[in-house]
Amino acid sequence: MQATCLVKRWNHHTASGGYDRLATEVGAKVIMRRRVTGLIPQIAQKIWRDRTASGRYLFDYQFGDWLAEIAAIATCVLTPPDVLHVLYGDEQFDQLLRWRRLLRCPLVVTFHQPGHRISHRFEVFQKGLAKGIDAAVVVATSQVEPFEKWVGRNKVVYIPHGVDTDRFCPDGHLDRRRTTLLMVGEHLRDWDAMHRVIDEVNHKRLGVEFHVVTNKANYAYFTGCKNTFFHTQISEAELIGLYREADALFVPVLESTANNAVLEALACGTPVISNSIGGIPDYVDEKCGWLFPKGEVARVVELVRCLSTDKDFAKPHRAAARTHALKFDWRGVAKQVSAVYLAVRTGRSPSDAVRDFSTPITV
Repeated sequence: MQATCLVKRWNHHTASGGYDRLATEVGAKVIMRRRVTGLIPQIAQKIWRDRTASGRYLFDYQFGDWLAEIAAIATCVLTPPDVLHVLYGDEQFDQLLRWRRLLRCPLVVTFHQPGHRISHRFEVFQKGLAKGIDAAVVVATSQVEPFEKWVGRNKVVYIPHGVDTDRFCPDGHLDRRRTTLLMVGEHLRDWDAMHRVIDEVNHKRLGVEFHVVTNKANYAYFTGCKNTFFHTQISEAELIGLYREADALFVPVLESTANNAVLEALACGTPVISNSIGGIPDYVDEKCGWLFPKGEVARVVELVRCLSTDKDFAKPHRAAARTHALKFDWRGVAKQVSAVYLAVRTGRSPSDAVRDFSTPITV
């Protein structure tokens, strides 16, 4: 089974993180989006967006994505693989959908955004075209129902996002003398809840340090927050060190599907404080973290008080976090994706293929 993956990377992902890792794990040939700069590409991109209205439904589609899709179409016409897998259907997938009839192989597409954020695409701009997808992989169970409306029943499968559990792992020899909460990332974060929790914890003099790993543009959300330390453009090794040293990852979200920071923290044995919304409950349970309603502050602050006054409070959660993360190891995820490849290649239902993995593979 030879797969070709259309791939792109994001600058904020760690060297071992990001969904592009899947291509390596399934042994696929890679067609990578390259960043193309200059006046001519800018003009070409504007013409394409104006003529197709793609700027109204694609989150980050650049001239390099256009070129990568052209290369994928050429590959599937001239030397078609057993399956073509687009790893970011939300942001790099346009021409392949329009010219589906030219592809001489099954088409698998992974979607990362919540369904309602791209509903206008498949219900207005590209209505009916999603039926040309042979299998849609989603990374949260909450995405299944909306995508079934556009792609078709039994063609949408939930396969979790993966994490490198060899690279992201506990240290086991850290002396946590001061309670530390870590915040990582920026996409769909609830900045207001973060700020309010920090203010309340400081007001109660709980002696907690907050470490924030994010883009400098987001520092303004923490104006006036005491005991808050910022990190940007740090190495993967430094980030892993922060995960290991933290008592918990605090990642309040407005909505979510999969979340790299959550997976990386769990793999490092660090429990997660987040919200029971979207895909977060698919990755965090009561044994490895604490989930609250969106926007909750008071109960989060009480939890932080428990963490700061009882150093053994989170100990059971730390062990459970690592165990839970092993369910999302890339090797197990790749086996499920490979089963989908085989299903669409042989005319079977993708849903039936994934159903065979009723118990997640652990490594």
